[in-house]
Amino acid sequence: MDDLTQHRKARLRALIDSPVYKGSQAAFANACGLTEGRVSQLLKPDQSFGERSAKNIASELRLGDRYFEEGFAAPQETRVSNVAAAPELRKAKRVPITGSVKGGDDGYLVQDNGIDGWVDYWTGDPEAHALRIKGDSMHPRYRAGEFVIVTPSVEAQPGRDVVVKLTNGKCLLKQLNWIRDDEVQLLSINNGYAPMTISRSEIETIARVAGSVGPDSMLL
Repeated sequence: MDDLTQHRKARLRALIDSPVYKGSQAAFANACGLTEGRVSQLLKPDQSFGERSAKNIASELRLGDRYFEEGFAAPQETRVSNVAAAPELRKAKRVPITGSVKGGDDGYLVQDNGIDGWVDYWTGDPEAHALRIKGDSMHPRYRAGEFVIVTPSVEAQPGRDVVVKLTNGKCLLKQLNWIRDDEVQLLSINNGYAPMTISRSEIETIARVAGSVGPDSMLL
């Protein structure tokens, strides 16, 4: 394994072990849109961790394209660098908890806005907020007591979970399948419902779900 690859893996390990993910590869994988198996593969000493993979993860987490290369100096480098030292890992920010949600019998969310508090999460979105999961309707993706982090300022891409607010006031927590000129298709998180195709005119907002944190992350 070359020195740059080793450096990238060390930066990746430090990120996963940060207070945001608390060493959970599953939480980190969910936040950056990878499978847990792919994250495990990137950490293995005998597996590659190339520039493209590093750039994609850093971009997804809004860390900057060269995050995994920051602080690296090639062994043959002898001249004095004029590049500033790499900044410390950004600290998690306090994300307000705006309520709780659970899946209703009709597939729509049942909401409760009576929760006060915060959770720590690694995001640069100033509009980020958290919703507490109630019940088991979204198990095993999201378990009762966990918090999903919603980042409205980050554009949602197909394949990511989203919170969709309709013009009639109803809400959905689904996986975004595709967006076309006048329609959006959503997939059920727990396969309990058939795909749902909705006219764009019926949708007020589509907010990206960045990830989730456990019940012990709540701060009063």
